[in-house]
Amino acid sequence: MEVHKHPHHVTHKKKWGEYLLEFLMLFLAVFLGFVAENIREHSVEKNREKQYARLLLSDLRTDSMYFVNRTELLESRLKKHALFFHLMTDSATASNKQVINAFLPLFYFYEVRITPGTYNQMKTSGSLRYIENEHLITALEQYYVAMLVRTNIAIDAGHQFYSNIIYPFFLNHIRIQDIDDEGDSVKVVNPVIINRTKETDQQLLNIVGNYGSDQFLQQIRYIEPLIKKNHELISFIKEEYHIK
Repeated sequence: MEVHKHPHHVTHKKKWGEYLLEFLMLFLAVFLGFVAENIREHSVEKNREKQYARLLLSDLRTDSMYFVNRTELLESRLKKHALFFHLMTDSATASNKQVINAFLPLFYFYEVRITPGTYNQMKTSGSLRYIENEHLITALEQYYVAMLVRTNIAIDAGHQFYSNIIYPFFLNHIRIQDIDDEGDSVKVVNPVIINRTKETDQQLLNIVGNYGSDQFLQQIRYIEPLIKKNHELISFIKEEYHIK
């Protein structure tokens, strides 16, 4: 019986150049994948950066509108402080009704309502890293941390003066049944200032005068620098991120 012999299978040995080519192709594939992933991550981070920039800009614009209204209100109140001063220092003694009507519109304390929501969220979550411009990060920190803290300290001092000096005078000398609290006016013909004397008139003048001066100084020293920084940040973000 004749047996056929199969030919031996000849194994082709790769040359070193082929191994090198395979290695280079594998390396290139991995490298290009790495580059593509970096480009994708960078694109995602840039989009997030611009989204946060828009949110920051929205907060700052809200602050800007608040500052406009607050400044107008304070200017109006300071004019009333001046009218109160003239009323109390005039040669003719003002009536109880005149004094109370002039005092009630000044019976307020003032706050600073900054909108730090986006900045606080970014700081807490570590998202400030998305902002590449170090000058912008520094400016945001100055606005939301350094300047705001100093302003709030001054505002708190004003609150203490209001709570410890102005409000007790009101409780001791003004009858609640004589006034329209919501309308800041007298609602009776002959209101009473309890235990009114020249000394209490002078005390009230000193209280109101000091409070008005304190509000004016707060505006100059703390609020106006905040307003300036607010405007700078709005312009900075609009220019940096090409936002209208």
